[in-house]
Amino acid sequence: MRRTMIVNGARAAVLALVIFAAGRGDAGGAEIKAAKGVAAPSPSLSVSGAGFGPYWEKGFEAVYRTLLGNLHGPNSFFDTRFAYPSPIFRGVYLWDSAFIAQVWKPWDARTAEDVNWAVLSHARDGRLQHYTSEYGKSDYTQPPVMAWSGWENFLWSGDRDYLARAYPVLKDYNRWLYENRRLPCGLFFWLHSYESGIDNSPRFGSADESYMVDMKNLAAIDLNSYMVRQNDSLALMARELGRADEAGRFEQQAGELRSLINDMLWDPETGYYYDRDMSSDELIKIRTIASLFPLFAGVPDQERAAIVRGHVMDPAEFNTPMPLGSVARDDPAFMKDCWRGPMWLNTAYMVVVGLERYEYNDDAALLSWKLVDGIYQTYANTGKLVEFYDPDRFDFKELSRKKGNLYKQLTLGGKPRAHFVGWTGLADTLVIEHLIGFHQDRGHRRLAPNFPAAATGAVFRLDLPGDGVEIELKVLGEGRTQGMVKAGGTSHDFNLERGERIEF
Repeated sequence: MRRTMIVNGARAAVLALVIFAAGRGDAGGAEIKAAKGVAAPSPSLSVSGAGFGPYWEKGFEAVYRTLLGNLHGPNSFFDTRFAYPSPIFRGVYLWDSAFIAQVWKPWDARTAEDVNWAVLSHARDGRLQHYTSEYGKSDYTQPPVMAWSGWENFLWSGDRDYLARAYPVLKDYNRWLYENRRLPCGLFFWLHSYESGIDNSPRFGSADESYMVDMKNLAAIDLNSYMVRQNDSLALMARELGRADEAGRFEQQAGELRSLINDMLWDPETGYYYDRDMSSDELIKIRTIASLFPLFAGVPDQERAAIVRGHVMDPAEFNTPMPLGSVARDDPAFMKDCWRGPMWLNTAYMVVVGLERYEYNDDAALLSWKLVDGIYQTYANTGKLVEFYDPDRFDFKELSRKKGNLYKQLTLGGKPRAHFVGWTGLADTLVIEHLIGFHQDRGHRRLAPNFPAAATGAVFRLDLPGDGVEIELKVLGEGRTQGMVKAGGTSHDFNLERGERIEF
């Protein structure tokens, strides 16, 4: 359990830290930011210490520079600012936007709200669309992570007016999913693999998408996990807005769905959650990243969570050099093609959040570190931030996109697309919120550093100009950290054991 230290503005002592500042700077010029409605300079990071090179700083800055480049102002179609995941994807995607908002949040929480509103404002009869664009439309939806993202934004901004505006749209979307994506047994299905976002997963068919299973009869472990988390998030929103009766109904729905998942989608023999084919009443025993999502939703009890955690941390399965690939490394279905093996940071991020939920904080620290270090190393090696990554190495030489699908090869090429921070930007969020451990909760700030042994000796400086916060810390042995945080004109020294935090 975490212990909390409440500190006042008085400094106990002057802590001398050697900070290596080379490479730090604002991502994007003042004129560009002003034109896009971004007031504050971007967060900046410096890292020093034996064995720690400047590639972290360069990767961190590249994320925010690309993030700003993919932000666009209002136009005749979007009445707020909106974000493309990459210049080649000329649309606003549902789950991309939810994750992009989590990258924007530590820089500019208002921009994060706009990015999500660009999706919410284009709901159709309750359905949040797979993508919205002046160039086309989709009749599908996508993973329902927008309520989770909206609640996380609210914790950072404290903007109840925005919450009150978003809540009815999200509540209506939840209704639409219950009416249009629910099986008679009470579990949920995807209408098409594109709704899942995990397009060519071996759960759904062939690598080139020429063959697809009957999606309408597949109780999908990922969608059902998302629905639990969505109901939980809506319950939090409802209570914040004084709607206790509605909150109670969402909590009841989340509990009912947790029970169904544990009863119907858990396999005690292998210790995994899977999809269930309702036609044959059989589990589809392919070990993919989706099997880990129940951690994100708080579905398993502690005993089952420990079993799932064992798979996550096994180097033969998911704890690879670039961890949390889309298919377990030793599964027969694994290949380095799109969603059949490569690492996608949005899905990996949800597993990290899930581990933290069950207080597997040491594991979350190690995986966060490996993910961030791998992405920044790959950027240093290739000069690119892309959609998906090799679980074994820090380049793209062995990766492919939907082999045999000629249309995809012609339109998107055979490799992951560059200038992509649709979720790859979550690397910076992992640094800020999950390693350095800075969080906001409706005006209350806390710092809970969580670094693995691999980070021992590293010295970090993080500046968050939009929040007026500066953090300096050194990672000591056995999970200890020491440093100083400046906020609101005051300074606070800290010397924390593993699991401790300060509030300021």
